[in-house]
Amino acid sequence: MAGHKAGSPESRERTLSITTSFHTATMGAVGEAVLTIRAHALRQITAYTARAHKAAANPEASTAAAHRERAAYWACTAREAGASEHQITAAETAAAQAD
Repeated sequence: MAGHKAGSPESRERTLSITTSFHTATMGAVGEAVLTIRAHALRQITAYTARAHKAAANPEASTAAAHRERAAYWACTAREAGASEHQITAAETAAAQAD
C-alpha cells in the first residue's frame, strides 16, 4: 500500500491478513474437495456393489469378483476421505435395495 514502508507494523499486519485469508481459502477448498471425494467414493461403492450382486445372480457372469474388488477399492478411498464404517455399510446396503 502507498505510504506503508516495508517492515512497518502496517505492512506486516497487511501481509498477515493476506496470508491468513489465503490459508483460510486454501483450507476451505481442501475441505470441500475431501467432501466431494467422499461422496463420489460412497456412490461408487453403491454402484459396484450393485454390479457385483447382479453378476453373482447370473451363472454365466464372471465379473462378480472384479466388481467386489472395485467396491473394496472405493471403500478404502472413502475411509481415507473420512467416511465412517456406518456410511460405507449404508452405501453397500443401498445397492441391495436398488436391485
